[in-house]
Amino acid sequence: MGEKRIRLTVFFFLFFLSLAGIMSDIKGEAILKAFPPLEWTAGKVYLIADTIKERGRQEFEHLYLSIKGHFVSAKRLREESLEKERLQKRVQELTRRLVLYQEAYKENERLKALLKVKERLEYKTVGTYVIGGNPSPWSNTILINVGRKDGVAKDDPVLDEYGVVGKVTEVYDEWSKVILITDPSFAVHVVDSRSGVIGIVKGAGKEWCTLEYVVADRDVKPGDLLVTSGIARLYPKAYPVGTVEEIRKEPGALFMKARVKPLARFSRICYLLVVLSQREK
Repeated sequence: MGEKRIRLTVFFFLFFLSLAGIMSDIKGEAILKAFPPLEWTAGKVYLIADTIKERGRQEFEHLYLSIKGHFVSAKRLREESLEKERLQKRVQELTRRLVLYQEAYKENERLKALLKVKERLEYKTVGTYVIGGNPSPWSNTILINVGRKDGVAKDDPVLDEYGVVGKVTEVYDEWSKVILITDPSFAVHVVDSRSGVIGIVKGAGKEWCTLEYVVADRDVKPGDLLVTSGIARLYPKAYPVGTVEEIRKEPGALFMKARVKPLARFSRICYLLVVLSQREK
């Protein structure tokens, strides 16, 4: 009797389980409606599952967009970095060209000014440029690219567009040596363009000259322009030499001494004129 009851119980359990599976496959909603507690529980489970699914989808989308944005930002940053580098190189190239154009413009202006000097001088001249030497407190000589073949001779004056630069001291076939106006061995007769006082400008070394052999009571003032007198007929007459910067008059001294600033631009000396010893008729 006990075994039959057990078998019967197992039979009915399996029967209802099979029936529940069939009904679930055919129409799950009918079962849920037949058992309200089960329907409520399943609804909660579905709601929780759906919520988890939605949150997971949102988190996944957020993660995807974040990763995508990261790669887009990295790509954009790389592109911007390359563009910045390209623009910097372009700016450097344009700056280099601008410097070259500015130097070419300045050089052209100096040549034009020197050409005007050449045109108004009564003397034959030859254009030249510096090939050696560097005017400094320790050096008062330069080398130029013209020589005996160009008609250059010893003691020929050398000028730039601003004033007297110096004179030729050594001549070779294709080049010459020039001492600057600041060299202690240099001297030139000058006249004060304002008062007409005559004197001699001599080199004093470094970047200065001195005005000498002017009687102490003569009318010479700071700021006066000194020009070549033309007395020796070697330098063109009335060509700028320098300006008076300071005057010293010692008690009882016969002559004054004045410090003179040359007008020649030694700091950027380049193109020059050599005044040839034969005068143009």
